Amino acid sequence: MKLVAPSQMPLSADQLDVLRGMLEEQRAFRIDQLTELRQAVPQSPLGSNDPEILRSLRRAALAALRDVQGALWRMDDGIYGRCTSCHGPIPVEHLEVLPQSARCAACHRQPGV
Repeated sequence: MKLVAPSQMPLSADQLDVLRGMLEEQRAFRIDQLTELRQAVPQSPLGSNDPEILRSLRRAALAALRDVQGALWRMDDGIYGRCTSCHGPIPVEHLEVLPQSARCAACHRQPGV
């Protein structure tokens, strides 16, 4: 019988509920952030509302929202917690820090993957 390390075991329903709550909070935050950024009016290039800075912030917030939404879709599809590259499990300890993670640490470190 092969022993499985605790971080390699499937996620429990309670763990999934907690992680879903974290993801939904992140989604709401990113939606609010994007709304505020859309309403920001560019000022002078030296001001805090520099158009290039606003564009960069919008791109980053949108990318973060995509990652969060992708994780929620993976939950709905029943594949959350599995690496999208190698299909191995993503340790729950990793997901507790970055619940939107799509790849395990080993695949994330590989360039071009």
